[in-house]
Amino acid sequence: MQTAEPAAVPAPPAPRAWFRRALAWVVPTLFGLFAAFLVASAGAVLMRTEWVSRDGRMAFPLQVRQRVNVLVMGVDVTLNNRRQPVNLARSDALLLATFDPQTRTAAFLSIPRDTRAAIPGHRGWWKINAAYALGGPELTIRTVEQLLGVPVHRYVKLGPHSFARLIDAVGGVWVDVERDLHYEDWWAGLRIDLRKGRQLLSGQQAMGYARFRHDPLGDIARVQRQQKVVQALFHRLKEPQTWLRAPQILQAVAENTHTNLTPHEVATLGWFLRSLGPERIRTDTLPGHFAPLFWEPEPQKVQALVLELFYGLRPEEVSRTTVVVHNASGIPGTGLQAAERLRRMGFQVVRVDSAAGERTYTAVVSTRGDAALARAVREMLGVGATAARPQPDAQADLVVHVGVDYARRLRQLSGTPPTSP
Repeated sequence: MQTAEPAAVPAPPAPRAWFRRALAWVVPTLFGLFAAFLVASAGAVLMRTEWVSRDGRMAFPLQVRQRVNVLVMGVDVTLNNRRQPVNLARSDALLLATFDPQTRTAAFLSIPRDTRAAIPGHRGWWKINAAYALGGPELTIRTVEQLLGVPVHRYVKLGPHSFARLIDAVGGVWVDVERDLHYEDWWAGLRIDLRKGRQLLSGQQAMGYARFRHDPLGDIARVQRQQKVVQALFHRLKEPQTWLRAPQILQAVAENTHTNLTPHEVATLGWFLRSLGPERIRTDTLPGHFAPLFWEPEPQKVQALVLELFYGLRPEEVSRTTVVVHNASGIPGTGLQAAERLRRMGFQVVRVDSAAGERTYTAVVSTRGDAALARAVREMLGVGATAARPQPDAQADLVVHVGVDYARRLRQLSGTPPTSP
């Protein structure tokens, strides 16, 4: 018995050519518009929540555009004779960090707490850690800027237990403890009990390791241990599993620090560090020597180190560079102060004079077309704009037109209240 073959199902009609062509451009166009809408919406929200850097140094998403210098201040607690905290805290640790997107490097300069420094608005010489007790983060920043000739763009203040909580947020840090460390200060509530060898330190243990001072080098050895903990923290941040803790880390930063970094800027700098190899991260201590009561900075060594770490310049290159300064601020002496700042950094200032007109903004012009050098000098002054215009017959390698903005910058550094323009 033969079975009837099933009737053939007619094939669907082929789409017309015009319909296929329409799909080819309509779908990508709609997808692109939708993606643009999402990006624009996210950008608008981030702008409203200050997730975009206002000075253009960092931008969404997680981009470092210009060099960023961040001063980290660890603040101690002073106790009275009843073991009660009093309002006289000093900076227990100072670390100036710099992040350079041009060379994709980062550097961290430790400033010993006993460093001899002039504090703006206060006569005589002081230990630099007194700046915080006299004027908080603002005066500490001005003191560091005056000591090094480096602008501070952001700051982070850590309380006595903040560092330990940040270490715990990343899951602890691996440190090779160089020898057995034992110390107990019942009055300050500090107990250190660590064995020699490589080990995972909790936040409390890492804080004790970094604070230990009872050895022949005193505070300098303490600074070296602080740098080891900071390097261990960097290695921890580079581990993929650590980034699963990003919410806890950001929460720890928000709850245990006082800073003018936004959450996006914190994440941006963390992401930048994560992308760097160990050879691109450098740690140093302010060059100096022990003196009665102070850590005495050695000016020539400090100058060379600052030029290298914070401006990407070689001292021999700077010493060969000639500069002409025109005071166009309308305020006598402003040009001389700009010239003195550049001389202190090692430049040859060959002439300082007054300009005929007044300029609102400072301008740094490289007459040999070196844009990087002009940007570095602009950073030294802290204000203004730059230009690179090759001029073979120019009298100097750099021409600086000092404007009203630099006069305001000087008032800010000295602590003098700003006047109306």
